[in-house]
Amino acid sequence: MSKKDLTLPKYQMVKDYVLSQIENQEFTEENRIPSESEFSKLLEVSTITVRKALSELVNEGVIYRVRGKGSFVASQAAVPEKTSNLVAFVISGVELYDSSYMQIMRGIQSFLGKHGCKLIIEFVENDFEQERALVLELIQTELRGLLIYSSDPEAAKGYLGEIRKTAIPFVMLDRSPSGYPVNVVTCNNHDGAYEAVEYLIQQGHRRIGFAAYDYHLSPEIDRYNGYRNAMLNASLPISESLLFLDKDMDHSMLAHLIQSGELTALFCANDKRALEVIDQLTALDIRIPEQISLIGFDDFESSKFAKVALSTVKQYFDVLGYESAKLLFEITEGSSYGHKKVMLPTSLVIRETTKPFQG
Repeated sequence: MSKKDLTLPKYQMVKDYVLSQIENQEFTEENRIPSESEFSKLLEVSTITVRKALSELVNEGVIYRVRGKGSFVASQAAVPEKTSNLVAFVISGVELYDSSYMQIMRGIQSFLGKHGCKLIIEFVENDFEQERALVLELIQTELRGLLIYSSDPEAAKGYLGEIRKTAIPFVMLDRSPSGYPVNVVTCNNHDGAYEAVEYLIQQGHRRIGFAAYDYHLSPEIDRYNGYRNAMLNASLPISESLLFLDKDMDHSMLAHLIQSGELTALFCANDKRALEVIDQLTALDIRIPEQISLIGFDDFESSKFAKVALSTVKQYFDVLGYESAKLLFEITEGSSYGHKKVMLPTSLVIRETTKPFQG
C-alpha cells in the first residue's frame, strides 16, 4: 500500500480494496471472497479491522454472508458511485461588469472550496432559449448539483421539470417562479424595502413613489409589497400616478411631478434604476436631494460613486452565493427535506440622496 493509503482508517483501506477488486472484476458476482484471516495476512491488518470493513460492506449490500461458507459478492453489487465534485452555476441576463455577480461567485467558491468541489460558471446574456439549452445540456453531464440565476424564472418552469426528472439537486438564486415549489436563496426583499420607505416617512415625506425595473421578477414584486405595506401602515395613500412599473421610464413626467410638488421621494426597486434616475434628473436640472429624495436597492459598488452618492438597501451578495452552495450541499447529503426558501437580511445605507422633507 502507498504512504497516502496509510492516512486512511485501516478498515476503510480494506473496504476500498474489496470495492476495487469488485470494480476490476477480480471478485465477481456470487463468488466467494477471501476470508477474514486471508485478508488479514494479505493486507497486514488485524482480523478485527477486516471484520469491521466486511460488516459495513454487508450493510451496504455489496457482499453477503453464508454461515459456514464465507462472504460472497452480491448480485449487482451496490458499489457506491463516486460523487461528482462539480457544481455548475448558470447566471443569465446580467450585466457582467457589475461586481455584485463577482461577489456571488466568490461566496459560492468560498463554500465549495471547503468541500473539495469545483465550480463551473456558465454566462448567458439575456437569451432565455440559450439559458434553457445550456441547462438541458448540463444535466446530461456528471454534476453534484446546479445553481441557477435565471433571467426569466416563469419561463424556466419548463426546464426545471426536466432537471427534476434527472434527480440532480438545484437551487435558484435571488428569484424564483411563482406557484412552483423550488429551493431558493434570496434576500428579505419585502422587509428591506419596507425599512427604506419607513425611513423616508420618518424624514417627513408623504408623497413617495415607486420605480420598478423588471417588475415581472419576484424580488421586485416583493419590494413593491414592502413599499406598499409601509405606506398603508402609515395611513398614506398610494397614488397610481406615482408608480413607475414599466421598463421604459418617463423621466420627463417624473421631473414634472417633482417640480409640481406631487412627488418628494422615490424608492427604486434596484440601484440600476436609481442610478439611471440620478443621471436623467440631473440632466433635467432637478437637484438631488434638495428637490427629491431617492433610495435604491442592492448597494452596487458603483452606487457610492454616483454623481450623488446613492442611499440604498444593501444586500450581501457574497452571503447569497455562500448560502446557496450550502443549501445545495444539504440537499445532496440528505440533511434537507421539502423545499426551502432562505431569506437573508439586508441593511439600510444612508448616503447623500436623501434629506428630511421641508415643505
